[in-house]
Amino acid sequence: MGVAAQRTVAAGSPDPPPRRSEALLDRTDLLPMVGLMALGLVARVVWRSGWGLGDDVLYRHFIYNILNVHIIPADNTSYRVAWWFPTALACRVFGMSEVGMILPITLIDTLAIGLLYAFGKALWGREGGVIAALLVVVCPLDFAWSTMLASDFFISFFTALTFLCILRTFAHEDAAAKRRLWAAAAVALLLAYHSKVSAVLLAPPIAFICLRRWRDLGRPFLTFLGTAVVLFGVSALVAYVIAGDPLAPYHSEISFQGLQGDVAIQFHRLTENVFWLYPRWLFYPNAWGNRFYSLYPHLVVAFVLVGWLFGLRSSLDVAVWLVVVFLGMQFNMQNVNGVWVSGFRNVRHLHVVVYPMVLMLTGYLVTLHRRLPRTADVFFAALVAFSAWQSVSTATKTHVAFADRRNAVHYLMGLPQKTVYSDFQINTWASIVSWEVPFKELEGFDRRKRRQEIAAIDSGYLVTGGAREPYYGCIDCIPLAEEISGPQWHLLREFPGPKEPLAWRPEPLRIWEASR
Repeated sequence: MGVAAQRTVAAGSPDPPPRRSEALLDRTDLLPMVGLMALGLVARVVWRSGWGLGDDVLYRHFIYNILNVHIIPADNTSYRVAWWFPTALACRVFGMSEVGMILPITLIDTLAIGLLYAFGKALWGREGGVIAALLVVVCPLDFAWSTMLASDFFISFFTALTFLCILRTFAHEDAAAKRRLWAAAAVALLLAYHSKVSAVLLAPPIAFICLRRWRDLGRPFLTFLGTAVVLFGVSALVAYVIAGDPLAPYHSEISFQGLQGDVAIQFHRLTENVFWLYPRWLFYPNAWGNRFYSLYPHLVVAFVLVGWLFGLRSSLDVAVWLVVVFLGMQFNMQNVNGVWVSGFRNVRHLHVVVYPMVLMLTGYLVTLHRRLPRTADVFFAALVAFSAWQSVSTATKTHVAFADRRNAVHYLMGLPQKTVYSDFQINTWASIVSWEVPFKELEGFDRRKRRQEIAAIDSGYLVTGGAREPYYGCIDCIPLAEEISGPQWHLLREFPGPKEPLAWRPEPLRIWEASR
């Protein structure tokens, strides 16, 4: 960044002047960018989770139908081509396995680290690129869910790519370069929409960016409009031909979430607890004491409130992007027959705010560093260390829990087939890998009744202990070793894992066999 631009940033300009006709990345960026991407990928693989979320069996069935039945199931996943096409391709190469299903998500997340480096550099120079990429690397939600079947990473990536392409158009004098970037922005916007229909929330911040710079739009902007009209027109036409509805993606989301009629009122009534879920996940520790977003939301709010006193600024464009997307997710509600309802809120759904939040924080940290370098260095190092700790702690929950269920099912698959007794979550994992076995679900909450059920078993296998899905699973449903009684039970295998009792994993995973 030139000296004049640096002075403008230090003076507190919300959006530093672009560097005209300058390549965004050069050879000097190769080492830090690729190094941070490699660091993020390796750390994520070490603490990987894999299969184990509640919807995984549905997603696997969806891809299976494409590859083996040669149909695209008609549900609210069918329009998400940006996710299922690379996933189907990966499964064609690696088979219907955890690797095939989850590799595209891990790869798109790794690419996002590089994308945030480029975005941070575009706004605040190489320093901004390194800070933005490193903040993504150690963001707990991004770190932990990037090795799970969380397709939300695709909309996050293509959303960020859309905004980067748009902002870069104003950094070029060359009309041809502007047209290429506007066309790329339109394509990225379509891919975001075909990752998840909530990409419609991008329209207001895109309009805001264009209105702020309307004098600089020029004729190349027509490339964006024309490309977007053609691409979204073709998308609507395909939807009309296949489903008889040009807005099929939107209506399928409403329908398959159960947000229509009496079903919506019965199962999706908006309550105070549901309303405050997203803000709580942003600002408070979860049930196991981890912060999904580290301290990023707190710092962004603090900088917005008091940063102006010290001349600290970030990007106004990114701020609008962050606020609009969050409010759109927060107030995603419908009124059904006079009752307000809301779709199921999952923590991964709010991943779309991670990248704009990281960029907002990056802007403040860059300006802080240029005013108080030593203080900023210590502060940033402490933030990265805390975030890395939270990332590993958050990922450990699903890393261990999913490994327990994986170990249990894979071990049982190698034994002579008998009825398996345990909680429903073991059977769910068996369904994910399409292993059909006689299964009997034990009593979930009444331990006295469960003891009686176990004592009455004459033949079969029993799975006790271990962990389950820690956020939406049933911990109380897990049978425990102390509930076993009767001479017919013999321990076949105890799997390694945390030895001390944990709230989300009461005891080691064990496999038992009953034979009289």
